Amino acid sequence: MVSGFLEDLSLVNTLKVRGGSMSTESHIDPTAKVSVDAEVGEGCYIGPGVRIIGHARLERNVWLDSYVTILGEVSIGEYTYVGYGCLIGHPKRQSIIEIIKGGRVGAEVSGQSVLGKRCIVRSGTIIYTDFTSGDEVEMGHNVLLREDVRVGDRSLIGSKVVIDGETIVGKGVSIQTGAYICRKSIIEDFVFVGPNCVFTNDKYLMQKMFELKGPTVRRGASIGANSTLMPGVVVGEGSVIGAQSVVTSDVPARTVYVGVPARRFGKVPRDWSPILRVDYERRLGEVGADGSS
Repeated sequence: MVSGFLEDLSLVNTLKVRGGSMSTESHIDPTAKVSVDAEVGEGCYIGPGVRIIGHARLERNVWLDSYVTILGEVSIGEYTYVGYGCLIGHPKRQSIIEIIKGGRVGAEVSGQSVLGKRCIVRSGTIIYTDFTSGDEVEMGHNVLLREDVRVGDRSLIGSKVVIDGETIVGKGVSIQTGAYICRKSIIEDFVFVGPNCVFTNDKYLMQKMFELKGPTVRRGASIGANSTLMPGVVVGEGSVIGAQSVVTSDVPARTVYVGVPARRFGKVPRDWSPILRVDYERRLGEVGADGSS
């Protein structure tokens, strides 16, 4: 249940602070409003106009920039940064209906949103409830991540990317600016998705009943800019899709497809391998226990 929030900072000593009392290094701006049910770790920064409504849990050294809103059951890992105007824990449709019926924000908001350690969430991003990210996930500006989306460790989600619900994104993935990932898509580890790519899941364009099924992109594949993947197609492991292609059928592993509709161009050269996997492994040892890199 989402509870009310504190109306003035004089009540901040009622917060449940992990590890005991509020750290002298923690900062809560006088204009911030923080739920009495929130848990705030040591060394956190809660900026001007921030609203924390509900059972949020902030680990140590979390930074919430100005006008961030956190709703419901939200967990944010240590050393994570959330930028200006972000919304974490946006309610699903049913919860919105309940809020309207109840006439207050304190209505039931079901589900939980989880951000891992050392994540970067840039300004304007909206994350729905029942979202889960691993550690060191980085997001651009104005990203939209819907309910029941999972993103693996050290993945990069570019500005203005939309990822619709019930989608799985693996570890070490790079999704570039403006891509649209439809509901029920699967993107495995170390995949590259170029700018403005579109994943689709409705074969009949709302003209006939059809069970939605998004594309699956296997480990280490690359999708070129402005490409479209049609419903249910599978792009094989290590394959490469040329820019502006339209993929209408399955792509075998380690092959190059190009064109409209996409056709086999050849095999992926033997000396090609996913740089994203190399980068992921390199970054494993870069972050210290204190969150520094």
